This record gives sequence, C-alpha cells and structure tokens, in this order.
Amino acid sequence: MNDFKRMDITEGIWIYDLGNNSFDLYIRASSPLGAHVYSFEKGRIKCYQRRSYAGASKTKYYNFYDQ
Repeated sequence: MNDFKRMDITEGIWIYDLGNNSFDLYIRASSPLGAHVYSFEKGRIKCYQRRSYAGASKTKYYNFYDQ
C-alpha cells in the first residue's frame, strides 16, 4: 500500500507527498494529454513524465545538479 498524502492546490494541480523529502507535482492538462508529473527529491527536480489513460511518456531525468 502506498503511504503518501495528497494535497490539492487547485482543481487541476495537486501534490503527492511521498515522504523522505520527496514529492510529485501533478498538473492536469486538457483532453487526452492527462497530467504532467514533476518529481522532486530534496527540493530539487528529479524527473518529468506525461501520464494519461492511454499510457505514459518516457521519463525524462534531470541531472544538471550532479555536475
């Protein structure tokens, strides 16, 4: 079972608090686009993914903090 909290910001934006300084920001898009999901760890963006009922895009990881 997932142990996280959902915080609704607006009708189309919400945050899943995953604990351990990690959270996902969901931004709902119109029609078949689904939602844009940004994952954060320790306050820094980790990755991005578009999710919809038809599937999900490849996860794009951001590693410009590791330089």
